[in-house]
Amino acid sequence: MATNEVRIPKQKRSIEKKDAIIKASYTLFCEKGYYKTNTAEIAKMAGVSTGIVYSYFQDKKDILIEVVKLYISRLNKQFQPILEFFDFEKDFIVVINKFIDTAISSHQMNLEAHNEFLALALLNADIQNLFNKFEEETLSILLEKIAKYSLTTDELLLEKLRVSYGIIENLCHSYISSKIREDELEQMKSICVSLIVELLQNP
Repeated sequence: MATNEVRIPKQKRSIEKKDAIIKASYTLFCEKGYYKTNTAEIAKMAGVSTGIVYSYFQDKKDILIEVVKLYISRLNKQFQPILEFFDFEKDFIVVINKFIDTAISSHQMNLEAHNEFLALALLNADIQNLFNKFEEETLSILLEKIAKYSLTTDELLLEKLRVSYGIIENLCHSYISSKIREDELEQMKSICVSLIVELLQNP
């Protein structure tokens, strides 16, 4: 295992080099898989030497952590408009539909990344913790939005949100793995929305 002392980039050019390494790694991990990608390939795609890669990262796992953070930041950007701008009290069903549509879209647009990084999360606690943090932060924002007009205790509402999140994730996984056909999607979405509304709006 590498024991080099990594640099924290401060100059614009150094920051750009580190970003290029992360983006190149993202592409290669999606195309080839994490285990089939080596640092020489990452360096070549990023336009830097292998030595530069190791000046910013301890090892390939260190790079992976930053790549998953990039993936999660992209997910955050996709969900941010829903969490910030929709009126959860007036447009509750609209919000749920939009959340499901965005979840499906994010799975489709980042399918290779989604499959690769979630598989790695099963083997790596650090990666799993990043996904857990993303889920908890998303649920926390939803809790804050919905708790204002809910008769349910915050503790129970959080668990209801967790179940709702799972329903949406399962729908997405079934659809992108072709277990749900295109002509069945709207019906399945409608069922999921009804379940979530029933779950969240009842005390």
